[in-house]
Amino acid sequence: MDPNRLHGWVTDLCEFQPRWRGYPAEAEAGRWLGHRLQGAGLPARVEPYAITKWQLDDWRVELTVNDRSEVINSFPIWSTPGGQGTAELVDVGLGSEPELLAQDLRGKAVVVTGRALLNVFATYPDSYHRAAELGAVAMFVSSDAPDNLIRPTSSSRNEQENNPIPAFQLGAHDLARLRQAAANGGTASWNIEAYHLQGESRDVIAELPGSGELPGTILVCAHYDAWFSGALDNATGVSGLIGLAEHFASLPLQDRPRDMIFLGVTGHDAGYPHGGVTNWISEYSHLIPDLDLFVNLDHLAAKGEEHFSTTGIIDMLGLVVERPGDEERALFTTPHPALTRQFTPYLVQYGLLAAPVPTIPTVNANGDLEGLMGEAGVPCVNLTMATPHYHTVDDTPDRVPPEQLARAVKAHRDFITDVMAMSREAIRSPI
Repeated sequence: MDPNRLHGWVTDLCEFQPRWRGYPAEAEAGRWLGHRLQGAGLPARVEPYAITKWQLDDWRVELTVNDRSEVINSFPIWSTPGGQGTAELVDVGLGSEPELLAQDLRGKAVVVTGRALLNVFATYPDSYHRAAELGAVAMFVSSDAPDNLIRPTSSSRNEQENNPIPAFQLGAHDLARLRQAAANGGTASWNIEAYHLQGESRDVIAELPGSGELPGTILVCAHYDAWFSGALDNATGVSGLIGLAEHFASLPLQDRPRDMIFLGVTGHDAGYPHGGVTNWISEYSHLIPDLDLFVNLDHLAAKGEEHFSTTGIIDMLGLVVERPGDEERALFTTPHPALTRQFTPYLVQYGLLAAPVPTIPTVNANGDLEGLMGEAGVPCVNLTMATPHYHTVDDTPDRVPPEQLARAVKAHRDFITDVMAMSREAIRSPI
């Protein structure tokens, strides 16, 4: 739990980039994580499996207004199809259904002004497929990152080879230029060299037997893929995974009444429903009935003010120009009151004030992680801390406060220790 050791693991993992699913750095990161878990005293293994890999080789976007053309910085939405084209721009605001229906999108390239809610939920999750259904041939979108940073993402439904149209993320300033160009009859051109092929990803699995005093298993998980350096998202979660594995492996057997599994997964940033725990569930579905707790470690330490703020909501509504703080926190749980009740004292003790949101699987930030587990009936917890810099090139280790990371990992340690000793009935109690 030493802050410098935890932060050191963040820095080490960030050396592997880009940690895109199926790419060489992801494989290197998986082997690295396996070695770290073995060093923590667990018999870890790396289990490869076949995937449909999105191979991105190159891309280019140009904006043309009044016969003047210029290259615009961009990043393709994950798994978008390759190809080239030119189309008139049309501004569809936030990309809501009424805004998409208000204009003729046939043959047009739509411009969507994305907003973030608590820096996690986007306002445009279904705009991509809906715009394509209405005849759009390309999409350009911003994700509410600060300055002119590009925040890559995926659509809410990744159909891989069947994704319909090219789509690109832009910085907020550049997207504003496309909106202005749309008002002046401008066009956009794109060329993307990308295709799908058979590839390989891997789960990293470490099992820690308990004393057997209590039945059931606790599963602790973190995704280790990332867009760029991926310090907050999600080297902090991987660091916490290693730290917690090291701690519980060091305990006498009698202090671990339940079995534990520590799991590293990929594909979280590759678009639902293909990544996260999807493969693990398919391979180990027989273990699901024995799971008494799923802990997703994601976004564990964010540089910012030490408070929970609502600036994400305010920004989404457009009520402020400058963000007064850059960090929001939320404790997501399944509707099991015992989870919030057990975690809350440690949020207070370690200064990690967060809003409890007992809504999984109805609403959650991670449909492929605690969302899937919640739908399978497993009690789930995810304490997340988000900043507007996640998914951008500025998500670097220097933005991760080591001391805050240590406090977050300790809070998880103490919470898991409490739940470890609880009966299944107590964990799942509706009261």
